[in-house]
Amino acid sequence: MITKADLARSWKVSHQYISKLVAKGMPLDSFEAAGLWREAHASSKASTNPRQIAKQLAEEESEVSVTACRRRKKYFEPRRKGADFPTDASLDDALFAAVQVSDEAWRLLQEAMIEGKDSQISARISVHNRALMARFDAERLYREELERRSVLIPLAVANDNARKGFEVIIARLNALPQNCAPRCNPNDPHRAMGILEDAVAGIMAAAHKVFATSENENHGSQNL
Repeated sequence: MITKADLARSWKVSHQYISKLVAKGMPLDSFEAAGLWREAHASSKASTNPRQIAKQLAEEESEVSVTACRRRKKYFEPRRKGADFPTDASLDDALFAAVQVSDEAWRLLQEAMIEGKDSQISARISVHNRALMARFDAERLYREELERRSVLIPLAVANDNARKGFEVIIARLNALPQNCAPRCNPNDPHRAMGILEDAVAGIMAAAHKVFATSENENHGSQNL
């Protein structure tokens, strides 16, 4: 079996022309079989009449445009329904649009490579690269704007807030045995204090172990 793209390259004709012949019954078992069918059912020579050539080009261009329009409409229809685009949030809309453009540029590049359209591959690679860089810029600006609006906070601020929270927890844990022992065992508060101190010490040891493990893993990933 051969593909339409293989036959189009071999005969130096458009993919749409091959599709028309296949629709009329041309086999794709081999180049020989396709050639024999073409000789029997279609003209193997291109027209030299300028009007006929212009008409054929116009028909092919119109067919490509209609096919591409239908394909893109089918491709984007579920995305419009699922994303509720546009929204009232212009920031989200801008990022969404950049992602959609990048995805469509990649799809068109894949299409050109699969169909073997060498004249379009280089142009679509350039379009895809520009769309990808625009997407990266949009994602970076999106994060920066969220930080500016304090929706996201810098890592240093997050670490400082976490440290303050841990300090409160540790202080309360250390004071817990002395503050709660009399209420836990009014008849023997010292015994209750010993039990609570052991429990607090176990909690602190487990927490230190988790932090130590996480720190070692972070150092290991950074060395990689």
